[in-house]
Amino acid sequence: MKRVLLPLLIAAFAGTAAAAQIVEAIVIRVGDRVVTRTQYLKRLRDGLTEIEQTVPPAEVNAKKEDFKKNLTNDLISELLIKDRADRLNLSVSSEEVKDAVERLKQQYGLATEQQFNDSLQKSGLTRADMEARLRDTLLMNKVFGRELRGREDLTDKELRERYDREKERYRLPERARLREIVILKPENATALEQARQHVQQIAEQARNAADFALLAKTASQAPTKDKGGDLGEVARGELLPELDKAVFNSTSGTVLGPIEAKTAWHILKVEQRLPSEIPAFESIKDKLRKDASDDAWQRDYKAYIDRLRKDAFIQIHDANIPTV
Repeated sequence: MKRVLLPLLIAAFAGTAAAAQIVEAIVIRVGDRVVTRTQYLKRLRDGLTEIEQTVPPAEVNAKKEDFKKNLTNDLISELLIKDRADRLNLSVSSEEVKDAVERLKQQYGLATEQQFNDSLQKSGLTRADMEARLRDTLLMNKVFGRELRGREDLTDKELRERYDREKERYRLPERARLREIVILKPENATALEQARQHVQQIAEQARNAADFALLAKTASQAPTKDKGGDLGEVARGELLPELDKAVFNSTSGTVLGPIEAKTAWHILKVEQRLPSEIPAFESIKDKLRKDASDDAWQRDYKAYIDRLRKDAFIQIHDANIPTV
């Protein structure tokens, strides 16, 4: 069963007596569980803050709008799952939470408690917040493991059919395999012309040398020098514009440069030009299998939530929904 990490669940009130004690506005009611305006607002602010910290600036506004648009339904889904866990008599023990914490430390390479606590502080989480998040995630995984069917491996025939239908989705961009020699510009303006002449000499050596990699190891000032200047495969558009234009207007075997950029001169060897192409079926079979399983799981999850909603008592008080 696919493990799914959902956002932090809101604090839920598990009985009508507890619900009756709430004196602030209720935004959502699912059976006996409610989301208060304070809880909704905290979830909203936490989510928007996380987007600001993790999403590229160009995508922030769109992500925020999607988050705000979907938040009410996401909270309803989470409460439905918690309610279903109660009906299935599923729970999470303290020992299971403790094991999950240890796995989390290992995943992020946090060797000591101090490192772990510092990481939590940077994330704006208390220890209690983090453990509540893990407990809810573990509980939901238990529900999914019981209620959603596992995805059996697709046969090669089924994968081949998917490949034939969707292979354009996996098309690789135009690429080049490159080696580089990078010479940094001196900060002293008077030494600039002398450095430029030196770079020209290295470029001539690169064009005449049988072993570009050896020259890169001795002459380059880039971190790639230890690998003989090996940059690996670079897709069109990934390099600086002046480098990109030169590389993708050249042929395999060409030595380019020196090309002057803001802080350095670049000498490049185009070891191989690779066209835009669709990779062979065998080379992406594992990715096809994963994508097919993920797609199918998402469809099953949506259908499952729809079934739970159909049988549940749900109220949404739109007038009480806060905005920020």
